[in-house]
Amino acid sequence: MHYKASELSSLVNQCDKEPIHLLGKIQNQGFMVIVDKAGVVTHLSENLEHFANVTRDNLIGQSLWELLDRKLVHAIRGAQSQAVILSKATYLHSISIPHCEDKFDLCIHQSAEHLILEFEKLESAGKYEGVITALMAQMSMFSELDDLYQGLVESVRTATGHDRVMLYQFLADGSGEVIAESTSSDMTPFLGLRYPASDIPRQARQLYKKNLIRTISDVNGETYSIIGKGKEDTDTIDLSLSRLRAVSEVHIQYLKNMKVGASMSISLIVEGELWGLIACHHNCKKVIPGRLVAQLELFGEMFSLELSRRLVNEHIRVSEKANATFTRVLSNLSLGRSLNNAIVEQLSLLKTLIDIDGIGCIFSSEYTKSGAAFSSQKIKRLTAILADLPDEEIHQFDNLADIDDSLADTHVAGVLALKISSQPMDYIFLFRNSVVNQVSWAGNPSKRVKLKDGEEVLTPRASFEKWVETNESTSTPWTTLDIERAKSIRLGVMELTIRHLHEKEQLQREAKKRLELLIGELNHRVRNILNLVSAIIGQTSQNKKDIDEFITSLSSRISALALGHDQLTHASYNSVRFKDLLHNELKAYMIRESSFKIEGPDIYLVPYAVTPIVLVFHEMITNAAKYGALSATSNDGKVAITWGLDEKGCTIKWEELGGPPLHGVGDEGFGMTVIKSVIPHELKGKASLSTQIAGLNAEFLIPRKYIEFGTSQTSTQHATRGDKPQAVSTANTEKILTSAFIVEDNLLISLDLKKHLKQLGIDKIDIFGDINSARAALAKVKPSMMFLDVHLGNENTFQLGIEIQKLSIPFLFITGYGAAIELPDELSEVDILTKPVDTTLLKRSIEAFGFKV
Repeated sequence: MHYKASELSSLVNQCDKEPIHLLGKIQNQGFMVIVDKAGVVTHLSENLEHFANVTRDNLIGQSLWELLDRKLVHAIRGAQSQAVILSKATYLHSISIPHCEDKFDLCIHQSAEHLILEFEKLESAGKYEGVITALMAQMSMFSELDDLYQGLVESVRTATGHDRVMLYQFLADGSGEVIAESTSSDMTPFLGLRYPASDIPRQARQLYKKNLIRTISDVNGETYSIIGKGKEDTDTIDLSLSRLRAVSEVHIQYLKNMKVGASMSISLIVEGELWGLIACHHNCKKVIPGRLVAQLELFGEMFSLELSRRLVNEHIRVSEKANATFTRVLSNLSLGRSLNNAIVEQLSLLKTLIDIDGIGCIFSSEYTKSGAAFSSQKIKRLTAILADLPDEEIHQFDNLADIDDSLADTHVAGVLALKISSQPMDYIFLFRNSVVNQVSWAGNPSKRVKLKDGEEVLTPRASFEKWVETNESTSTPWTTLDIERAKSIRLGVMELTIRHLHEKEQLQREAKKRLELLIGELNHRVRNILNLVSAIIGQTSQNKKDIDEFITSLSSRISALALGHDQLTHASYNSVRFKDLLHNELKAYMIRESSFKIEGPDIYLVPYAVTPIVLVFHEMITNAAKYGALSATSNDGKVAITWGLDEKGCTIKWEELGGPPLHGVGDEGFGMTVIKSVIPHELKGKASLSTQIAGLNAEFLIPRKYIEFGTSQTSTQHATRGDKPQAVSTANTEKILTSAFIVEDNLLISLDLKKHLKQLGIDKIDIFGDINSARAALAKVKPSMMFLDVHLGNENTFQLGIEIQKLSIPFLFITGYGAAIELPDELSEVDILTKPVDTTLLKRSIEAFGFKV
């Protein structure tokens, strides 16, 4: 059966009007209770008795506030107030209610006069509190938009465990395209495919803006009706903000056709409009815990802000690049005797500003053209058509033949018509050639129609195989950036026309109108620029320090403190040998042993003094590496650290030789504040610094009460196992590290380690949160190297380490317990890195296996 376009459009309009927010049903992973202003239960989902030992008839008409604990009622009412203020759902987690053995996550939102409470059974506890931090930290790694998009889908897939995560961007015509994707190996890729606008009806798009996260836990699951007392109509209850709201049958069939068992979407809103979706698919049923849903919803809002900022910055960057070209165009135009000729002569320069193939100008009925452009006859027809259209500054077409058959042309298919004035009809036309336009759709985009109960209804596509549509009569579509640049050209030409018009007395009235229009345009543009500057200021960190420098500095300071703490742990919180402390702090810089002189009596620091001294010497060695004897500008630089004892305590001297000239010691930085102030303030000691021609000198006095002699436990030269040789090291033969497995149950830590490994040039990195999934992956492929957290919840990775050792796969343990942890005898030679992992030590540990990084 064939349908005319108008008939199909009518059916699509019917689909657009389906009240999907008033379906009166919910999904099966929870139950719903609806109360009125007084707290009296008016409606329930019919599956209540699946979760609670109470009948619906006994609950409807009762006061819910009298049945619940007073603290819970207070919490619900507080959440209700927040939901009303924010016009969005709010959440309570791990709550207990009468007649139920299980605990629940509670979603609360207001719908007209009703308060809707959605109870979902609490899933096993997971580490969800750090999800936002972890995901946003990953986003800061990417400077280019394409990298940001790919990093987004990979990070969300890691956080949620879905089989497929796509970034779906809406296009100007309402259709959408998958612009980034991360999938498991058994999923069909959809990257680059386009979906028609009719796949997501208008009312669904409105719901995506209201409710930023949508989960379908079981595509094949049963749904349950919402019932009230007697025959009360439940279809009028608005479930727009509902977590459990059931789904349209058409969409369920759509997902089944796609062979999807569960799905989730996170809305991305840019400048108040639905920019796109993070679309997640899973092969089978998948329930997303309420805590994680709340975290992901907030992440979606934060990423939308970050995306808005990035898009604005990208627009600024491209616009600034075009400004120089545009200035040259205006300069050249001002020199032309005839405005028509001056404009068309700029075709080659305009091509660098906007992608066009030809240009035409008509001023005072005089037409001039250059390149691929319409003839005078077709221009007359085009201007006549434009005169009948609504008054617009710019008209855009990418298929002129669709407007009028007489405009069909072998060379020209699209045009931007820039209106300069109405009387006379002055225009600048920017033309584009026709192209063979191919669009890759996810299946044939045409909607299918079938008879159901005697009526013709739309059905979703059954195939999502790549389907290519070819169109030979269109030009490349005009983009938003094209339009913006065309507006700049129009404004510039209007400035010149005003300059020409003031010389002609008979056109003074028209000149006044155009001047008013120009002033309005300029005022509009100035306001936009001011708003843009305001937005950029609002998004800029108040910290004046460069963010990358800030992160690097902060990370190194945390690592220094972690090393000091690790040594205290290794010493069972007894005194720490001063030489060991120095070696652990300096070893990342000991490329040449001859660069250091470390001499003094064998002394120990009491635990209280360890942290201040670690901080000071970390800053000293960092400054030496950045600016002093160990910097890149110094080839023969040396550092001497010597100390001696007297009745006052231990005097430590720091001397740098062979470094670049120093002009003084600054007071502004945090590092210098630490060096000068920490020991005097924390230990009541002394600190003095001076600059010599040869380098920086410093002297520190540690009071006697913080010093012990060689009476503590036997010292090792280095306090962590990170310095001992690897049992399986192959340092004599260089290998390339191409892939890695991370076994770590904390998402933030695993993503941070992944970031460090990527910085070392490792591209293929897989993360596993438990031992079983790691074993399953090892059965399929062997990575170049593995990194194991020692403890994963209630289990450890020792047995997995033994299995990996038998497979001859190099690996390291990573733990917060540091070197103090006891390993089985079979693993006694395996290296241990301490959390947080220092990038330099990580690199050296990998290189010890013979890998080149």
